[in-house]
Amino acid sequence: MKKSSIILLIAIFLGGHSAIAQFNKPLQSSSNKLYSSQAKYNIGLIGGATSTHWLHIGGTNTPYKSPINLGITGGLVFEKMLKNDLSLGIEALYSMRSTQLNYYVTNFPIDFNVNQDFYRQLDASYTEVNVQVPLTYYFGQANSNIRPFVFVAPRFTLPLSGKLMWQKTQVEGYGTSDQHLVDGTIEMDTVVMSAQNMRPWNAGLVAGAGVLFKINFPNYYLLIKADASAHSTVVNSFSHDEITGDSQNVIGASYIDPYLMSYRFNTDFTARITLLFPLKKQLKGACMKWGEYD
Repeated sequence: MKKSSIILLIAIFLGGHSAIAQFNKPLQSSSNKLYSSQAKYNIGLIGGATSTHWLHIGGTNTPYKSPINLGITGGLVFEKMLKNDLSLGIEALYSMRSTQLNYYVTNFPIDFNVNQDFYRQLDASYTEVNVQVPLTYYFGQANSNIRPFVFVAPRFTLPLSGKLMWQKTQVEGYGTSDQHLVDGTIEMDTVVMSAQNMRPWNAGLVAGAGVLFKINFPNYYLLIKADASAHSTVVNSFSHDEITGDSQNVIGASYIDPYLMSYRFNTDFTARITLLFPLKKQLKGACMKWGEYD
C-alpha cells in the first residue's frame, strides 16, 4: 500500500510538472499570426478623377485642340491573389465624362467666289459603365506595409447617356498672333448622344502603376491602393451611321465629321484610390482571441 502511494505521488508530481511547463510556453501573438498569413481574396471600393480625350486619326488631319476636362469615376472591385506577388481582379466602374474639341476652318466656301473662316467647337458630356480585368504584379515581400505595383487590363465600355453640343462661329476678325477669335456670328446645336453619334459599345486596354499601403490592426488589416493609369479604346468609336454618312447628327453640322477624321479613339487618364477589405476565415478557440484571423 505504501509502495503504491509513493508511485502515485511520483506520477502526480511528474504530471503537474509537465502541465506547468506547458502553460509556461508563451502564447502565440495574434499580431504575429496575422502578419504571417495573407488573404487570398479582397473586396473593395474605388473612387477617383478621370480626364477624357477623344483622339482623332486619319482623314485630312485637321489640327484641333482639346483642353483638360475632369470627371469622376467609382465602383467596386474583387481581387484574387494568384501568388504572393500576382493577382487577378474584376472592376465595375461608373464614370462621368466630359471632353471638348475646337479648331478653325479657314477659307471655307459659302458662296460663289466667297470664302469664310469658321471657329468650331464640340462639348461632349456623358456617362458610361466600364468593366475591366486587371492583372497586377506587386513588388516586395508579401507582408510588407508598402508595395509598389503595376497592372494591365482589358476594358469593356458601355456608354449610357449624354449630350453633344456643337458650336459654329463665323469669324469676323482675329486678335494677336495666337489667333484668338475677336467676334462673329454663332450657331449652336445640341443633340442627345445615341447610336447615330457614338458606337454603342467599345473595348480597350488599360495600363497603370501605383502603391499599396497595408494598415494593420490587432486582429485585422486593410489595404489602400493609390494608382494612376491610361486607357484607350482599340475600336473606332464613330458610329456605323457616321462612317456610312447616314447620321443626321454629324453631316452638315459643325463637328469634325468622319470624312475629315477617319478614326476616333476614346482615351482617358485616371487617378484613383481603392480601399480593400481582405476576406479571411475566422478561427475561435481557447488559446486564440475571439475574432482572430488565420
